[in-house]
Amino acid sequence: MTIAPEELYATGAGAAARRLIDVRSPVEVARGALPGALALPLMSDDERHAVGARYAEAGQDAALALGWALAGPHLPARTEAWRRALVDGPTAVTCWRGGLRSALAVELIDRPDVPRVAGGYKALRTLLTRGLADQLERHALVVVTGLTGAGKTDVLPTLDGLAGVHPVDLEGLARHRGSAFGAEDAPQPPQATFENAVGAALRLAPTGLLVVEDESRWIGRRTLPPALHEAMLRAPRVVLEASDAERVARLYRAYVAEPTARHGADAVRERLLADLGRVRKRLGGARHEAIRASLLAATTAWSDPEAHAPWIAGLLTEYYDPLYRKALARVPRTVWARGEADSLRAFLAGRAADGPAAATRTVG
Repeated sequence: MTIAPEELYATGAGAAARRLIDVRSPVEVARGALPGALALPLMSDDERHAVGARYAEAGQDAALALGWALAGPHLPARTEAWRRALVDGPTAVTCWRGGLRSALAVELIDRPDVPRVAGGYKALRTLLTRGLADQLERHALVVVTGLTGAGKTDVLPTLDGLAGVHPVDLEGLARHRGSAFGAEDAPQPPQATFENAVGAALRLAPTGLLVVEDESRWIGRRTLPPALHEAMLRAPRVVLEASDAERVARLYRAYVAEPTARHGADAVRERLLADLGRVRKRLGGARHEAIRASLLAATTAWSDPEAHAPWIAGLLTEYYDPLYRKALARVPRTVWARGEADSLRAFLAGRAADGPAAATRTVG
């Protein structure tokens, strides 16, 4: 029994039809994973390498014999792990091409309701990455923009419950906040993993208002798929506004308070100094040194938000805000609405209710 990639990721379904068990080897999964898939390999990296070498030397039959010899003693435990995964709901199995490895895993699982994916990971990746332009045509794309610290990332999850509004957190998928100071604790996923996640999010989203945060082509070291980036450059904007005090407080939480709770003041201070060093050229020597000195001065009162306000405010006015204004001047942008978070949520809800052909409105 097989399931087609289009059945697993049905257009507009909201979620994948089945959870995936990916039986590729760890090194294959590390190059590119599928969203939500459980990596439970049929063979270890060493086993797969040895089988591949035997295949090149002596053909398929010899490779299969070696595979059984190497993996055979481990198959009972691996089969048990696959079966335990079935309690999470409807499940399918994939390997690289949907061939021998997934067929064997399905045979060992021995459940008639567990299919393998036709074409495997290769077919799934093709489905998710080559049809982005068509998927974007189903939606009215809108971009949330605004000055750094306005809360663009914070507002996206609050849109999820609005009828007809479908936020996609690109920074969450990339595990990066999209700036020189935006690295997360966990490393960024491989580019292929990021592209697969973006493709799945766009394909599964029901037709409606698709909302993303304003991004450059790069999010950390990951790049947006070209079709999505080009669509974002053409899409209308809603501008999230916040006071300077709110922006400073938000960056204090994101850059100082929350990381310090996880890693301690010394580690966070060194990371911030390193991040600041990376933007020294853009800031210029004098401004860089002034912000750096202000950051170091906060060391004696690290847990006091007021101690950090001067360097954060300087970073906003001398680095982030000029970058934002330069981007606005470079790319003409249609603005649908401006306002604080509650106003924009109300606007987007109304815009979704009116449908994609609704007239442009503004928020007072």
